Amino acid sequence: MSDERDPRDEPLSDDAGQAPVPPGGDPRDEPAPFGAVVLLTGAAAVGIMVLGALAPSALSLKFLLFGPIALVLFEIAVHEVWWKRWWGAIPGAVLGLAIYFEGRAALADIVGDAWAHPASYVTAWALFAAVFAWASRYPRTSS
Repeated sequence: MSDERDPRDEPLSDDAGQAPVPPGGDPRDEPAPFGAVVLLTGAAAVGIMVLGALAPSALSLKFLLFGPIALVLFEIAVHEVWWKRWWGAIPGAVLGLAIYFEGRAALADIVGDAWAHPASYVTAWALFAAVFAWASRYPRTSS
């Protein structure tokens, strides 16, 4: 007989259904998944532009902002991105707005406003998501 115990004989602990916490870390300390955030936010922006093309009367400014923002908030909630990692939303929003307005004006001269609006909208949201996901790798420290 050996002195080793069979793990099946051990009583179940109260937290048996929870995911294990990495040693020395908090699961909220993980950065936002870059590819998933950028692709899903870009896809949401494309979906909103398609919906706007199919039903232009249903598209308002609130709806244009709601879809991708809701998706980013969903990613934060699902992946439990810690609040110290959200700081990237501010520079992401500034860059996204700059790309949208400046890009739309520049593209309107080249391809017309019919294509400039959707192209700059999707590009702006993809840039916002990329900056947000990249910045989540560098959490802000408390002062």
